[in-house]
Amino acid sequence: MISAAVLALAGCASHTSSGAASWHATGSGSAPGDGGQGGGDPGAHPYVGASTAAAAKPEASASASPSASASESPSASASASASASTTVPVPGDGIIRTTGSAAVALTFDDGPGPDTPKILQMLRQQGIKATFCLIGVNVQEYPQYVQQIVQDGHTLCNHTWKHDESLGKKSADTIRNDLQRTNDEIHKAVPDAPIKYFRHPGGNFTPLAVQIASQLGMESIGWSVDPSDWNIKKWSGQQMTNHIVSNVRNNTKPGSIVLSHDGGGDRSATMAAYKTLLPELKAKFTLVALPV
Repeated sequence: MISAAVLALAGCASHTSSGAASWHATGSGSAPGDGGQGGGDPGAHPYVGASTAAAAKPEASASASPSASASESPSASASASASASTTVPVPGDGIIRTTGSAAVALTFDDGPGPDTPKILQMLRQQGIKATFCLIGVNVQEYPQYVQQIVQDGHTLCNHTWKHDESLGKKSADTIRNDLQRTNDEIHKAVPDAPIKYFRHPGGNFTPLAVQIASQLGMESIGWSVDPSDWNIKKWSGQQMTNHIVSNVRNNTKPGSIVLSHDGGGDRSATMAAYKTLLPELKAKFTLVALPV
């Protein structure tokens, strides 16, 4: 299991000039971004100063799996998408932003929601496992989708109770109660499912939030590729779909953790984009759920 590292440095890549972390050679990519949900417009976004790394087309690594059709047997496609078999390195600020290997991890935030079954179906058809960062109030509304996420073998991540982007700046008790309440709600739907990861809304990690998540048995995860599918005020429809496809296609590389959204508003463009992206990514990379 991954060892937690908690130092007194804030890990919020979204509010620093460094953008995505550079501590691991394969972890660079787009600057972070995470759609707002709780109590606000899902298209609103806090990353005023986020920078974007130069785009580079992904190169197939030696360990990337060959393209496989949806009709392949589970054993035949297992190498293309499985839980990571090795631990993920934790950098000094305690926030994971790369898989630490040639594998790529897809993550979906702000659900579960009405679009969650659609992304689950696409992942199932391609034999791909991913990581879902869940919001407590949405789990309360759609527990059946959480059950399906677990039944399909995906990894769970705590994304707070109501997507409070300022949670990390609040008291230790407030942070702990929020994260524990979210875990408890998830466990109402899936009692035995491990919740090994925490992602702060907006990527606004603080040392205190990282520390408390660690005390609750969760590693903090960021991302290295952000297709900005949260920004529904800027793009919509086919324009958004094209933007997501281009961004993920051009920035994903070995080691990337890709941020997308299955909840928090209308994610039809995200669903449309991944119909194109999933087979492409599967052909170029080993796709993994973060290890539990």
